[in-house]
Amino acid sequence: MLIRQLRICSFRGWRDLKLQPGPHALVVGVPRAGRSDLVEAIRRVLDPSSTRTPPDEFDYHRPTGDAVGNPPADYDAGDVDPDESDALSDEEPVVHRAEVEVVLASLGEALEQHFWRRLELWDRTEDVLVVESTAEQLTDDRHELVLRLCYRLRWNSEEGIGEHWVDYPKNSDPDDESYDRARRPDRQMLPFVSLEPGQPLALRHGSAFRGLLSAEGDDLAAALSDLSNAVDSATDGLSSTEVVRAVLEQVFEPVRGSLGIDPDDAVDKLVRFRAEGGTVAGLLRALQPALRLGTVDALPLRRHGSTTSAVLAVAETLVAAGQQDAVVVGDDFGDQLDAGAAEYLARRLRRSCDQLWLSTRRPEAARSFLPSEMIRLSQQQMQRQAHQLAEPADRHELVAMRQLHLQLLPAMSSNTVIVLEGPHDVAALTALSQRRINPPAAYGARLVDGGGHGSVRKVCQLARRMGFRVIAGLDYDAVGGGADTSFAEVQQVADEVVRLPAGFAIERALVHGVDRATLITALMELDAQWDLDLSGLDGLSDDKLRKKAESALKSKSGLHAQYVTLLPKGHAPAIALALLRAAVDLARGVRQGPVTLTT
Repeated sequence: MLIRQLRICSFRGWRDLKLQPGPHALVVGVPRAGRSDLVEAIRRVLDPSSTRTPPDEFDYHRPTGDAVGNPPADYDAGDVDPDESDALSDEEPVVHRAEVEVVLASLGEALEQHFWRRLELWDRTEDVLVVESTAEQLTDDRHELVLRLCYRLRWNSEEGIGEHWVDYPKNSDPDDESYDRARRPDRQMLPFVSLEPGQPLALRHGSAFRGLLSAEGDDLAAALSDLSNAVDSATDGLSSTEVVRAVLEQVFEPVRGSLGIDPDDAVDKLVRFRAEGGTVAGLLRALQPALRLGTVDALPLRRHGSTTSAVLAVAETLVAAGQQDAVVVGDDFGDQLDAGAAEYLARRLRRSCDQLWLSTRRPEAARSFLPSEMIRLSQQQMQRQAHQLAEPADRHELVAMRQLHLQLLPAMSSNTVIVLEGPHDVAALTALSQRRINPPAAYGARLVDGGGHGSVRKVCQLARRMGFRVIAGLDYDAVGGGADTSFAEVQQVADEVVRLPAGFAIERALVHGVDRATLITALMELDAQWDLDLSGLDGLSDDKLRKKAESALKSKSGLHAQYVTLLPKGHAPAIALALLRAAVDLARGVRQGPVTLTT
């Protein structure tokens, strides 16, 4: 089973969202852009227990307003409550509504037979429901049977209460308040697994491990009964031990009459000690997993660290997903995993199920997905947006796509990327930013390598398609018509552009303006560390010293960052610093471009 289409309307932070995912879905994006809300929306539809507890008032969409909470000027109460003709009437309470609809495909023969009266046709070519058609128009290659389910929420603001349910839109009519509601047993038939935080290997009812045990057959009930009887037998003798019997007699002596206990009755025969009063559920809550991993004695699972618990939790989901052709969802995947485990387990999860929806902040986990499976969420002008990448259409797009995993995935949680021409530019400005109180990261910006002058435009274009705010930083060493043409072309695909002064590449920007004595001292230290053969610097003219310095920075595959760290405080290169400041100002929106720096 897989989700062919997801539609969210007025649910939590999403006012309106429509997605048509690929085989799997990787959800990434900036903080507060709606990753967790998107995953929760899917859970509300497919998790059979999602509607067992009442909703709350924060489940419906609240428009983002100004600093004092006033809604935006174009906000209409009807956007949230389309069925109320007078949402602000004193006589009628405001009823807020939310909807989450999924279109489920690849159901399999058993599910298709069970839901036969509620199935609909889906056009795979157009990605739409087939409303009207003739038998001659339908083909197996183009059309498939799907099941639509819709989660609906209604919240009465005046009463402070709400209700929610899941229904079949095919047979429902919201205008008449007529709904064909999905029964819990029917929803339980749908193969769905949610990767939930919590302790793995837990035996209590409702835990993932308990669910796996129950799925193996009827032996679990007998095993739990045997366990309870064995624990009872082991504790029966505790009351009759000399010290416990003596204290029990002292405690019960003054209250025998109150409790109706005969004076001749032995108290130790009346009292038994049981885990949680003798219930099997209480006993299972008391049992905690203990592991012998590199230790002589078995230690409680919590003593083995959060990574061990996180790995085992994912392993439980792998087993559950492997037992059925399921849709699997997980939020903030990999937060407690190391880089290798995050990538490996994400890949295993992806292979274990029909469709995987993972939200993550870890670029390592994202490497297990195809670029076309990525859904990046952004927040622009206080509105959430979703961005999906299409398959590369030509060789140029394929070349640019290679920068996705190398450069853009590590920046996926940043709002802005500053695309520079090459790794030397990034290394130099990164080292320079570390000397500042407020580096680019303080404003949600990240420096990335554009892969060379000819690739900057392609990377900027790719980043824009992913919803980043894009600032391009260019060299200007090759002065002429070609440089001006590329400068104009990059402006078409980037939000803002800044370039160095005429005749400047990053090496000259790092040297220009640094006084002679400081420059020589830094170069001599580089020579001592990297054996650059820089003798006789004192005898060089200023122009030859500059050229010598620029050549030295290119040595050993680039010593730009090392050079910057050797400059004493108060001697930062002015032009390189101006480039960094301009890029950050453009990223923040406090300056407008295009900008060509001057000396």
